[in-house]
Amino acid sequence: MNDKEITQALIAELGGQKNIRSFTHCATRLRFQLKDERKADKNKIENIPSVISVVKAAGQYQVVFGPKVVDIFNEMSELITTDSKNSDIQERDKKNIFNALIDFVSSVFTPILYVLIGSGIIKGLLAIFTSLNWMTATSGTYTILNAAGDSLYYFLPMFLAVTCARKLKTNIFVSLAIGGSLVYPNIVALYGKATDFLNMPIEIATFKSSVFPIIFAIFSLKYLEKGMKKVIPSAVENIFAPLISLILLVPLTIILFGPLGSILSNEIASLYMNLYGLNKMAAGAFIGFFAQAMVVFGIHWGLFPIIFSDIQKYGFDTILAVFGPSIIAQSGAALGILMRTKDPAMKKISSSATIMGFFGISEAAIYGVTLKYKRAFLMAMIGGGLGGAIAGAAGSRATAVAVASVPSFPVYFGHGFLQFIIAYFVAFLVAAVLTYFFGFDKDVEKSGIVSGKVNIATKPNNEENFESWEPLVIYSPVNGEVKKLADVADKVFASGSLGKGLAVKPNRAKQSVLSPVDGVVTVTYATKHAYGITADDGRQFLIHIGINTVDLNGKQFSNPIQKNKKIKKGEQLCIADFEEIEDKGYDSSVIITLINSTPATKIESIRTGHILARDELANFID
Repeated sequence: MNDKEITQALIAELGGQKNIRSFTHCATRLRFQLKDERKADKNKIENIPSVISVVKAAGQYQVVFGPKVVDIFNEMSELITTDSKNSDIQERDKKNIFNALIDFVSSVFTPILYVLIGSGIIKGLLAIFTSLNWMTATSGTYTILNAAGDSLYYFLPMFLAVTCARKLKTNIFVSLAIGGSLVYPNIVALYGKATDFLNMPIEIATFKSSVFPIIFAIFSLKYLEKGMKKVIPSAVENIFAPLISLILLVPLTIILFGPLGSILSNEIASLYMNLYGLNKMAAGAFIGFFAQAMVVFGIHWGLFPIIFSDIQKYGFDTILAVFGPSIIAQSGAALGILMRTKDPAMKKISSSATIMGFFGISEAAIYGVTLKYKRAFLMAMIGGGLGGAIAGAAGSRATAVAVASVPSFPVYFGHGFLQFIIAYFVAFLVAAVLTYFFGFDKDVEKSGIVSGKVNIATKPNNEENFESWEPLVIYSPVNGEVKKLADVADKVFASGSLGKGLAVKPNRAKQSVLSPVDGVVTVTYATKHAYGITADDGRQFLIHIGINTVDLNGKQFSNPIQKNKKIKKGEQLCIADFEEIEDKGYDSSVIITLINSTPATKIESIRTGHILARDELANFID
C-alpha cells in the first residue's frame, strides 16, 4: 500500500471522516480527537501497514507511525476537509469526568511511583530482618534505614502537594507549605486529640500517608489563586497571594478537609475489603485477569486511592498482591512468542520483554509483543487471572506500594507470602505454555504486523553497507541525568517500538539542546519539540524533547535549526525552557532513539548518573 492508500484505510477504520473532529501530529504519531471512539476499530487499524501501535492517552486517540507520520499527516490533510487539519489542535474537548479523574490520578502518582517502590522495598526488607531476628526495631541501624523507607509515606502530603501543583498549575511552594503544615510536629502531636481554633472545638485527623486532604487543598488553591488574580493588584500579588492562601487553606484543610478525607478513605477501604471478603479467590481472579487490560486503557490509576486508603487504615493492601501476577504473565506470553517466532526482530524484542517483566515492567511485552499477536495477550490475561486467584484465596498482601517484581518481593512478606510467590510463577508459566500452544498466530507474522517487519524507518539502499556500520559514539544533548529508555514515561518509546535508545532528564533550566551526532537535519516540526538527524553513515536518529510537548505549540522552544542543514555533534538544535515545561506538568526528558535500529543493535558504554552536554553518552554498535 502507498501512503494515500494507508491514509484512506486509516480514515475508514477511524469511523470515517465525519467521526474525526480534529487531528494533529507529533514526531511519532497522529493524534486524533474523535466524536465517538467506539466507531474506531483498533484491531483493524493496527493491521494497516506501517502502523506500529494504537494508544489511547491524554484524551486522544493516537496512531503511532514513527518518522513516517509526517507523510501520512500530509496525505490526511489532503483527504480530510476540516478547519482543524493543522499541526496543532486549536481547541480541545472537555474530557468526561471519568477520563479527567484517571488523567489527574495518573499525573499525581506517576512522578513518585518509583520512589514509592524503592521505599516499599526497604520497608519490606526491614520486616524480614526483624522477623528473622537479624535486626531489632530499637537499633540505630533499623532507625536510619526505616527513615529512608518510611519518609515518603510519612511526608506523603508534601510529595502530593508538589505533583498536584504541577498538574493544576498552582504555586508549588505555597502548595508545599500547605502539605508541610499537615505533618508539622506540633500538629502531629495533636493527631486524634481535641483542640480548638478561634475558640471553636476541633479534632485533628491523621495526615500521615493521607491522600485526599492535600488534593482537596490544592484544588481549592487553584480556584483561590484564580480569584485573587482578579482583585489583588499585580504589584503586590506576590506578597499577598501566598499570605492569604496559607491563612485560609491551612486551617480549612486541618479542620474540614482532614476529617472529610479520613471519612472518604475509610469508606473506600471498607467498601473494597467488604467486597473482597465475599470471595477472595473470585476477587483476585477478576483483578488478575483484567489488570493489564486496565493498564492498556490507563484506568489502573483509579486503583491507587483505594490502595493508599487500605494501607492507611489497615497497614496493608491486597490489590497489589492480586494485580502482581498479571505483570509477569505478560512476560510469560512474551517467552511463548520467543520460543515460536522465526522473526529475528521479534525474537530480540520478546527476549528483552521477558526479562523486563521480572523487574515489574509489563509495557515492553504488551506493546512490543502480546498486543501484536492479540491471542497472546488473552493467554497472558488467563495466566494473570489464575495467579490472581491463588494470591486472592491466600489473602496475600503488600505492606507498602510496590509493583510486583523480583526485587520487590520483600514488600509482600507476611500473610500469604509463599502463596504469592507461587501465584507469581504460576502466572508466568501458564501464560508461556498457553501462548506457545494457542497464542502464536502465524498469519499475524506473515502479514508483517510484528515489529521486525513494520517499516518504521528507511534502511540504506546498500544492504551490505547496512550490516557493516561501525560503532558510533553519541553525545549528550543536554545537562542532566541519564535514563534508560524503558524508564521513560511514554509506553511507545519505552517499549522500543520506535527504535533503541536512551534519554537524559535535563536540569530545570533554560538550555540549548545539542545534536548528539554529525549529520544532516532531515526532519523538523513547527512545534520545535523534535528533530530527525541522519548521521553521516546513514543511521537515523530522533531527538524528542519531552513527552506530549507537541501540545505546547512551540512556546517553550526557541531558535530551532532549519531542515536540511548539516550539523556537527554539540551544535545547537534549539533552546528549550525546561523549567517552564516541567511547571506546565510535562515530562522534560530528552529522548534519543535510533529509528532504523536492527536486531543486532547494541548500546554499550552508557553513562550513568549526571552528565554534561557534549559528554560521551553511549556507543551504538551494529
